[in-house]
Formats: sequence, structure tokens, C-alpha cells
Amino acid sequence: MSGKKPVTMLTDQDAAMAKALASQWPETCHRLCVWHMYQNAAKHLSGMFERFGSFTKDFSSCVYDHDEEEDFLNAWDQMLAKYNLRDNSWLKKQFELREKWALVYGRQIFCADMSTTQRSESMNNQVKMYIGYNYDLLRFFHHFERLLADRRYEELKADYKDNQIFKVFSKELWLTWDCEMHHIETTETISSYKVIPSGKFCHHIVIFDSSSSPVSCSCKKFEFAGILCAHAWKVLLFQNFKRIPSQYILKRWTKEAKIGVINSINSFMSTRSNDPKVDVGSRYKILLRWYSHLAARAAMSEKTFDIATGDGEKILSKVETTLKQLSIEESLNTCGKTFSIDASEKDEDIEKNVQGIKCKPKRKGDGSSIRLKSALEKDTKKRNRRIVKSVKTVREEKKSQVHDDHLNLNVLNSCGQLTSQRTQQQWDSTLDMNTMNQSTITSMVDLLQAQIPQPRFLQGGNLEENQKNIWNT
Repeated sequence: MSGKKPVTMLTDQDAAMAKALASQWPETCHRLCVWHMYQNAAKHLSGMFERFGSFTKDFSSCVYDHDEEEDFLNAWDQMLAKYNLRDNSWLKKQFELREKWALVYGRQIFCADMSTTQRSESMNNQVKMYIGYNYDLLRFFHHFERLLADRRYEELKADYKDNQIFKVFSKELWLTWDCEMHHIETTETISSYKVIPSGKFCHHIVIFDSSSSPVSCSCKKFEFAGILCAHAWKVLLFQNFKRIPSQYILKRWTKEAKIGVINSINSFMSTRSNDPKVDVGSRYKILLRWYSHLAARAAMSEKTFDIATGDGEKILSKVETTLKQLSIEESLNTCGKTFSIDASEKDEDIEKNVQGIKCKPKRKGDGSSIRLKSALEKDTKKRNRRIVKSVKTVREEKKSQVHDDHLNLNVLNSCGQLTSQRTQQQWDSTLDMNTMNQSTITSMVDLLQAQIPQPRFLQGGNLEENQKNIWNT
């Protein structure tokens, strides 16, 4: 919004929104939606609407009809007394918020004749027609662009076909024939009139100044909606005005409403930030808005196109020249800063070499290329050392076990050789004697086996199996 704040904000009776508006935009006029107020009244005062047909008229009169605060307060008090609603809690709460919904308190603030949030509600319905809740981000933007394109096309058709503001003006002009006017007084060039609309019990005061042709009405429709009311028109017609005074034709109601650019330079100067990149983006947006309007208008004819291109080349050359000068100045300033920094560093080196100046001893990690290790790195290194040590221990145990196995095998072999030698000698001796039987041989083998140490694979076995193994050996 280029730093501009809204003049009026219409919301429902949401406490969080009211608190946010009061804290962020205290200058903005916060108004409550009259439509939502009627909906709440239908819930809390449903019995009144059903029993009394005139209650709706009296309630609407308090909201819309009164020009002075005193008249509003009297009408509100009469309504409470008439329908016995003085103890109604909802009406007491609404009366505390009367400055946000009663038009008598907001007529002097421009609202484009809007007192409800119907415009935003209709826009929400339009969005729901194009976008679903299950859309992803890509599909959302695709359909949202379709919505914007369709809305812009409808706006373009309305600019050239429909003239809604003329219909509103015609309605006010026709209402002048039903108004009753009475002259009150004239002081020098200022005249005052009392105008009573048809079917209304209240009246409005219209003041006319013949010197400058301004007219003002107590209903303040021009201040609230931007259009002269029927009461003011009644006086202007009585003064023989054939044309609308130029000060009462707002640009927003004409075909030239989109011609020109909103002046955002002052708002940019007031909201300038300390970040150069942010300022560059803000300036870019302002220039883009200006020159997009310039391109749209200059493209309408060859003459305007030649004017825009000729002046554009001159502006571009001036901008390039200025940017070059700024870059040279920035480079010179940068060199000057670098020179001053180098000189200060040299002075510090000289002071360090002067005798008598004590320098702090250099500690580990101060200014060196060795990086100090963290506690996690130190703990990881200790853990790796313990793992390597345990692996070495396991390897040594395996080596000793293998060595013991080799020794056992050597002992077994030697035992087998000794047994075979002794058995051969005894066998030879028994063969020579020719008198030895089988029982004698068995007893000799048992005697020899008791004297020989048994290897591990023979321990715990059966005697017959051990004998067989010995004989096999």
C-alpha cells in the first residue's frame, strides 16, 4: 500500500480484530458491519421482531436516520421504553459500541457509502468458485490468476458499458422532487434551508454560500459517500444551478479514475529503512508504477509515443552518467578507508617491536593454524584407542592358543612314536618266545597306556576306543 493506511475498516464484532486494529492502525476508523449487527439482533431479539411489526422500523431508524447525537440518544431511549428493553443485556452491550455502528457518529468519514462487509463477502464467494481447499500451491496460483483475469475483464466491461455512478446520481436527482424545502434565514451570502424528505419525520439543514457556491447538508452524504444528496440538490436547483459544481465531482467517479499515478514518493520518504536493498526494492516498485502508466498512455498515439521515447532516452543517459559518477566517488571513498586501515595496522606493528612493551604470551589456539579440539572429538579419540587396544589383546590371545595347540600336537606325535617303538620291541620279544597268548598282550598294553600321558582328544573316551587309536597310531 506504499505506506498508506486505510481511512475506514469494516469488520464484524470480533474482539481480536478490534484489538489488532487499535494497536497497529490507531488512525484508521473502525466501523462495525451493520448486516452482522442485524443478524445478531435477529438472534437475541427474535421475540420482538415476531410480536411487534414496528420494531424493525424503529431499530433501523436508530441506525440510519439521525443527523445529531442528541436525536439518536432520544430515539434509542424511546425505543427501549416502548418495548420494555431497558434490562436487555445485548442492547446494553451494543449501546456501549454505538460509535462504531450508528451512522450519526461516522457520517463525517469517507466510506464510499459502504456500511457492511458485503463486498468482501462477495469476493470470498468468487474465490470459492475458482479455488478448492484440496488444491496444492501450484494449482492454487494457477486458478487464482484465472480469477484475477476474469475480474479485470469484468471491470473493463463495466468501465465502457455500465455506468453505475450515473444511476446513483439519477436516483438522488429524482428524489429532489419529493423533498419539501423551507427557507430559514439569510445572513449576507449564507442562506440556510430546512429540507424534509418524503415519508420521513426528520428534517435536514442545508447551508448555501452564494459567494463561492459551496453547499453542505447535515446528513453529510457527500462526506460519507462522495455524492451530493437530494437535499443539497434541492437547494442548488432552487438557486438555478444547471451544472454540478466541479468540487463535487470526485475523480474516482469519472472515466479518468485510473489515469495518473498514486503519489508514493512522500510515503517512501517517510518509511525509508536502514537496509539499502530494501530501499532499492521500494524505489523500483514506485518507478515501475509510474512508467507502466506512462507506457499505457503514450502508446495511444504516435505523437505521444515519440514524446515518451525521446524524453526516455534523455532520462536514461542522465541516469547512466549519474551512476558512473556515484561509482567513482564510492571507489575513492573505499580507497581512502583502505589506506587508513593499512596505516593503522602498520602503526600497531611498530608499537609491538618497540622495547619496553610487553606482549602477552601466545597460547595454544590463539592465532595459530591448529584448531582446538572439542570435548566430543577428544572423547571419540579415547574411545578409538580403547577399541584398538582390545583388538590387539584378542589377537594375542588367539596367537597363544594356536601355539598351545601346536605343542599338544607335537607331544602327541612324540608319544605315538615312543609307543610304537616299545610295542615293536615287546612284539619282537613275544614272537621269539612263542609262548605269549592274547591275555598277556592285553595286560602289557594296559601297562604301557597307564605310563604314557594321554592327549586331549583321547581324554574322557572308552578304553577299547583308546586302544584302537593307539594301535592305529
